[in-house]
Amino acid sequence: MKIVIFAPHPDDEIYGCGGSILKWMEEDHDLEIIYVTDNRVLISWGRANNQLIEEEAKDFINLTEEEVAQIALKEAEDAAKAFGFKKDKVHLFKFHDQEAMNNVEKGMELAKPIIKDAARIVLPSNNNNHVDHQATHLIAKNAAKELNLTMTEFYVYAIYNVLKAPREKQVKINIVPYRDKLYEIMKNYKTQLCLKDTRVGWETLKRKRSERFGVFHFEDMNQYYNF
Repeated sequence: MKIVIFAPHPDDEIYGCGGSILKWMEEDHDLEIIYVTDNRVLISWGRANNQLIEEEAKDFINLTEEEVAQIALKEAEDAAKAFGFKKDKVHLFKFHDQEAMNNVEKGMELAKPIIKDAARIVLPSNNNNHVDHQATHLIAKNAAKELNLTMTEFYVYAIYNVLKAPREKQVKINIVPYRDKLYEIMKNYKTQLCLKDTRVGWETLKRKRSERFGVFHFEDMNQYYNF
């Protein structure tokens, strides 16, 4: 089965569906991943919002946003390799962090050749209070709509908002066998681990037992809160 993962930022794949990615890899599915943005404002945002761990950020704190972006994208490539993605299955859209909503149409055009034969698309939820996550949802869903992917299933994950889906539209995946490896993969994201909340989330990976998705189909588009 071809499965395409959409990550609004490098590391969102870890917290949204990382254990499931490892499970699908183990099951020998054909996986591809799309990183939509470049995390360039991560350090400046962390400083402005009292999220920056100064000691952890000492190697990045005086860099330009462009330099941070280059490091963050390299981290994404390293994390994808650690997951087991083949190099030609890793796609970097390189949209500026916090500006994905200005690039929805371009994102759709970039996404179409990647998802055109996908059996499953994994994407962040609709009605999302993070602009880049919302834009990524629109890119994935609208590209699929324009391609008329009526046979594709959509796995929706929620990070910044609540997953609201009827029980019959939900699936829970046990990730206990994969959480130690997931914890290790997250070590690739040294820039992300400069943030207080990210570091707390990293520690919770050791205890995380499952990942939950809303599972939808083409005809469900715009009929449910998260899709």
